[in-house]
Amino acid sequence: MANSRSTPSSTSPSAPTPWKLPDQSDRTWLVTGATNGIGLEAAREAARAGARLLLPVRDAGRGQAVAGELRRLGAEVVVGHLDLADLASVHAFAASLDEPIDVLVNNAGAVTPRRRETTDGFEMILGTNFLGPFALTNLIAGHLRGRVVIVGSGAHQSGQVDAADPHFRHRRWSIAAAYAQSKLCDMLWARALQHRLTAQPGTVDVQLAHPGWAVTNIQNATGVPVLDRAVTGVCRLIGQSAADGALPVLEAAMTGLPPLTYFGPDGFRQWRGRPEPQQTSALAGDDAAAEAVWALGVRETGTDLSAADA
Repeated sequence: MANSRSTPSSTSPSAPTPWKLPDQSDRTWLVTGATNGIGLEAAREAARAGARLLLPVRDAGRGQAVAGELRRLGAEVVVGHLDLADLASVHAFAASLDEPIDVLVNNAGAVTPRRRETTDGFEMILGTNFLGPFALTNLIAGHLRGRVVIVGSGAHQSGQVDAADPHFRHRRWSIAAAYAQSKLCDMLWARALQHRLTAQPGTVDVQLAHPGWAVTNIQNATGVPVLDRAVTGVCRLIGQSAADGALPVLEAAMTGLPPLTYFGPDGFRQWRGRPEPQQTSALAGDDAAAEAVWALGVRETGTDLSAADA
């Protein structure tokens, strides 16, 4: 897959960086979380490049509004229903899929101001950010034809996975701990997934990206409006726009570098800047930890990746 890197003209949150993808008119992208933030910006760029877009969304009204915008950019867009916090919804969406996917962008995620549980009893952040996408990818693996992008976060650097209590039923929950655990799970899941894809015939590979400190809805997660506004204000000063935050995701979707390359901004503390390969934490590169997270995903979701799936 050819590398299509462009040089950002700006990293200011108020001046979105242009990005020109190569022609995608013969390719289908499936982007989760495309109704706002990073997912929406990635979908816009794919639409401008002519991709056919599949948008699985939880909110049908918002999904149709985004689809209308993307159609005005010339894209063919199909909207489906998907709630990553509900395994029945994940299974139903996967069963409805009947076409090849060239680029799967696992972008959707959640942050909650207090501990909540999914329909299936999972801690909400872990369920939405890791377990739901894990199940989705396994269930649609037979449709994948090119690239899987898993959107991580620099927060994985401080993450720890407690396989005995991943849902914080017996330990103290906090936004930071739950989010960091979910993003470390994503990094390790990517590694275990790539190992399985490498062992099977086919051309699917996995790449990783993180958006830096981008201005998205994730800043509105504390449940305290004054604090949310303060965090967003700081992010606007030292971070970057959602459009710029999508650049590492687009780089990961198009790169010709080896699998499991981790793209993020090249600026101070990776908060903003041009998309470049970055280092993961040592734990995120640990094969034994990756297999343990894969086993956690299988145990909780009841889905796995067999040789017939890829």
